[in-house]
Amino acid sequence: MTDQSPPENSPAPKKAGWLDLFREGRAPYTVLLNLGIALHAIDIFIITTIMPTVVEDIGGISYYAWTSMLYMVGTIVGAAAGGHLRARLGTRRGYFWGGLILLVGTVACAIPPDMTTLLAARVIKGVGGGLVIAQSMALVSDLYTPSIRTRILATVSTTWSVAALFGPGIGGVFAELEWWRGAFWGQAPFVIAFLIMAWKLVPDQDSTPSHRRFPWRRLLMLAAGVLAAGLTNQYKMLLTSAGLILLAVFLVWLTFRRDGASDTKIFPSHALSLFTPVGLAYWSYFLISATHTTLLIFAPLFLQILHNVTPLLLGYLSLVFSIGWSIGSIVAASWTGKWERHGSAAGMLFASITTVAFTFSILSGTIFMVTVWSALIGLGIGATNVLMTNYGMGVAREGEEAITAGSMPTIRSLGVAFGAAAAGLVANSAGLDEGMSKETVYRVAAWVLGFTALIPAIAALICLRATSWGWKFRTGR
Repeated sequence: MTDQSPPENSPAPKKAGWLDLFREGRAPYTVLLNLGIALHAIDIFIITTIMPTVVEDIGGISYYAWTSMLYMVGTIVGAAAGGHLRARLGTRRGYFWGGLILLVGTVACAIPPDMTTLLAARVIKGVGGGLVIAQSMALVSDLYTPSIRTRILATVSTTWSVAALFGPGIGGVFAELEWWRGAFWGQAPFVIAFLIMAWKLVPDQDSTPSHRRFPWRRLLMLAAGVLAAGLTNQYKMLLTSAGLILLAVFLVWLTFRRDGASDTKIFPSHALSLFTPVGLAYWSYFLISATHTTLLIFAPLFLQILHNVTPLLLGYLSLVFSIGWSIGSIVAASWTGKWERHGSAAGMLFASITTVAFTFSILSGTIFMVTVWSALIGLGIGATNVLMTNYGMGVAREGEEAITAGSMPTIRSLGVAFGAAAAGLVANSAGLDEGMSKETVYRVAAWVLGFTALIPAIAALICLRATSWGWKFRTGR
């Protein structure tokens, strides 16, 4: 790739403003991309709210957690297949078909007579959501220059926060009405609007030759790996959980290995290498997701037992974290020069330090300080996320720009799956399966949150290496 980055001592290039997202014909794309992200994001927050009503209506309490787990598996498979679908069908039709599968999954979630049918529908909806978010990220790379890209990425982060704000409320309304199916029927018109906009707005770029084979084996292997990671928290036996994590790691590693040798890749070259800029960027996404997943899964349990926090307040704390993430994204989106270059490492170092402070607040502090530190953790992660996403798009190999951007959501989802599995293993090792007494939970909290604080510290080192050693690969503005 040609080195077009500015010299070390040259003035930082001018950053585009927020209004530039709506100038020069970009306004419809900005709306469309955020709508696509919102359709995926809001479902995640709605399903957790309505699930008690769902199992009361159609049964299947033993599969309570599977609706979210299988949705995640479907999302990862869909996101991994997004680049292939786009290459096979073309930009417009690929995006449209992703939305169409999402619509089918949405309707299917609204009509199931039993839990088995609902679980199948969740997989379909997850695949559709993954296809949409993967191709949305590819379109960000296509339609927005580096000087404005951090702005659109920051708006995407804000969209997630808006979903976190309104998703539980929307689900709660339908749960109160005892019409959980309405939560899905209510999404359908917005998916239809997305389909119409996608067909009318997205450029109709050519597809590649039709002999391109669909990577079923790699996708199934990847799905099996993610499912193995997700199943770890279903078992209390430490050896069983550890064995499932090892199996998951092996299957995912084998997927990437076979993909690297394939002529029809679903991931960019050297995607997991610590010696390439893209590989370093991908590891940062993985560790970012692992960090916030561990916090959002276990912090509510610790607060509920150690501080007697109500479920309503727990939801509020999650929202505070999301708001902090959005603010960090918005602030970092305007950085240029050395601020942009070193901000990603600084953000994760800040997240590591504030996670340590968050840990002490949970163990022996006040709810007010827990809230403050939660927001500050989100602030650091949000800044790093937007900067490293822009960086990853900028260092993509020539000809792999769309694959690199489109597979970013897959890596993030893998971070979610393995972060939850690893944290669960640490929790069980610390004695969580012994009971829920305050003494036990106190010990588990110290171990789990201590483990969590290490993750962003490692990510900071990776970001530092990426943006110092790999900066020469950055494309110009």
